[in-house]
Amino acid sequence: MRHWLVGTQEVGANDFAAVREVRTGSWVGRRHHRQGIATQMRAAVLHLAFAGLGAESARSEAFTDNPASLAVSRKFGYEPDGTSLRARRGVRATQQRLHLTRERWERFQTGPAGMPVWIDGREPCLPLFGLETATEPNG
Repeated sequence: MRHWLVGTQEVGANDFAAVREVRTGSWVGRRHHRQGIATQMRAAVLHLAFAGLGAESARSEAFTDNPASLAVSRKFGYEPDGTSLRARRGVRATQQRLHLTRERWERFQTGPAGMPVWIDGREPCLPLFGLETATEPNG
């Protein structure tokens, strides 16, 4: 049996316990595009961030010539937050920065992107985010 890498999904943060903001990033192999996999991956990581860890906002970026990635972000309520220039394979490329607040994420959970997500095994990971519990107050 062959196993294929479908994609990757990451979430990261700096000083999460104080700032309550995450960064997300993902990649899905071309042969798996247009199957809803990127949407499912993003739903899972945002649910972990907002419902599981108590994030207040999330940030992401996508190259402006990647409309599929930008469309996934729009499904969840991300809003444009400026652009930046990057070198991609040695060539200048523009990235669209995106921002999602907790309030917008909550609104979009009942829309077309809303899908069932659950979290299992969260508690042992909380110290990695500087948390004892996911509901610690800010500051």
